[in-house]
Amino acid sequence: MAALDRSMARVEFDPDGNITDANENFLTLLGYRRDEILGKPHRQLCDGAYAQSEDYRRFWERLRRGEHFSGRCKRITREGRPLWLEATYNPVRDGQGRLLKVVKYASDIDAIVHQEHEMQSKLDALSRSMAMIEFDLDGNVLAANDNFLATMGYGRAELASANHRQFCEPGYRDGPQYADLWRRLNRGEYVTGQFRRVHRNGQPVWLEASYNPVYDADGKLYKVVKFASDVSDRMRRYQAEADNAHQAHTLSTETRTVAEHGALIIQSAVEEMLKIANTLDASSLNIGELSQHSQQITSIVNTIREIAEQT
Repeated sequence: MAALDRSMARVEFDPDGNITDANENFLTLLGYRRDEILGKPHRQLCDGAYAQSEDYRRFWERLRRGEHFSGRCKRITREGRPLWLEATYNPVRDGQGRLLKVVKYASDIDAIVHQEHEMQSKLDALSRSMAMIEFDLDGNVLAANDNFLATMGYGRAELASANHRQFCEPGYRDGPQYADLWRRLNRGEYVTGQFRRVHRNGQPVWLEASYNPVYDADGKLYKVVKFASDVSDRMRRYQAEADNAHQAHTLSTETRTVAEHGALIIQSAVEEMLKIANTLDASSLNIGELSQHSQQITSIVNTIREIAEQT
């Protein structure tokens, strides 16, 4: 008893729930002086709504019947601040079996509860915005949220006996990359990236995803949680842009080839005309006209070359 008093908060109640004793740990934890709390009802330490509830009434009925209680309790400090306790309520009876008192031992777990609530809030936020699915270490589906079901086209009952393999294309799931993925996950490695998966209707689905190994309280790896966003539309746009770029490059190459070939033909014609011009009488009018045409053709050749260079 003395050892418990040194390490834990203790408070005692009579069968009506009035406080008859409290140790220093309890007084410090709740912020009371001894004279402020002795004789006060247990309900003073509880949230007002709970103290007036049917649950509270049944709680004390069970204690008066001699039933033991152990669990988490939210109580209220002297300043009105909520405080979470891990507590046990222990009914004590006399030799005739009558209830003498109820002894409560408690530990402050307020920081732990708030940390858990914060973590759960973050998980809830992720679950609302992303597809989430859980697997055991063999890839069997443990749970999936509504976003995952909608993304992949499955009903919840259909995943009851499903395995991660069925979301993958045959060529991938039977290959070395797939085996390596699960080897890494079973080593506790975090894996992230873009993954091509298969919708229930057989169509490809691109996911931006992370596979997160999860450990139990003893540090043993026991499941993998996957968070994912559907990026199929983005990947289709990227593919379309890549296809367009390839087509543009091909067309540019073909245009350059045609233009250069045309320029060679015209250049050859110019050279032939100049040869003819050189054999004619220099005073002839045809010489001047031919020379003028030759200059025009040369200009066309240069223009074609410029176009070819731009493409």
